[in-house]
Amino acid sequence: VLGYSFESNIKPSLAALQERLLLSDDHLQRVITRAPQVLGLNFHTNIAPSLDALQERLALDNDQLRKLVVRFPSVICLSFGSNISPSIAALQERLSLSEEQVRKVVMAHPSILSLSFESNVVPKLDFLQEELGLSGDALRDLVVKKSNLLTYSIEKRYMPRLKACRSMGVHDALVISRITQSNERFYESIGAPLPSAMLQ
Repeated sequence: VLGYSFESNIKPSLAALQERLLLSDDHLQRVITRAPQVLGLNFHTNIAPSLDALQERLALDNDQLRKLVVRFPSVICLSFGSNISPSIAALQERLSLSEEQVRKVVMAHPSILSLSFESNVVPKLDFLQEELGLSGDALRDLVVKKSNLLTYSIEKRYMPRLKACRSMGVHDALVISRITQSNERFYESIGAPLPSAMLQ
């Protein structure tokens, strides 16, 4: 960014980005704050082609594209060919998602696009399917309904809570239905002590 001229490089690219997505000043500031690396990208050579490809791939209208970018500004900085497209294709194939379903999943939690499919997403899908005894269809329906499940850690979220549920004799499904609860609230809700590692 230091090598770029604000007037000749950064300002025109930001203006073009704002115009392309019809961003409010507040939304543009949000994008810059959450994804400052966008300041080092040229709109016409880097940003526009990626946005166009993403919009076409997911069949998004302009309003949906704007919402996706505002929700997850870093998507602008991801390579469509190297990151976004392969991730979408792999997720769609693994879960047998329809075009409508894959669009719903990405729109709900676009940060999924930044996750490594093989090292991050696949282990979570396998863990949920195996530990909860889900069929392929049930796993697909679960992820479409609760795509935020792909954003939580197996080691820090799923495994400790599943272990606690089983030790207390409560249903494993509570791990899913109460996934957004804080650790304190979750363990209290099932009558289990908070693990010592979480007391720090």
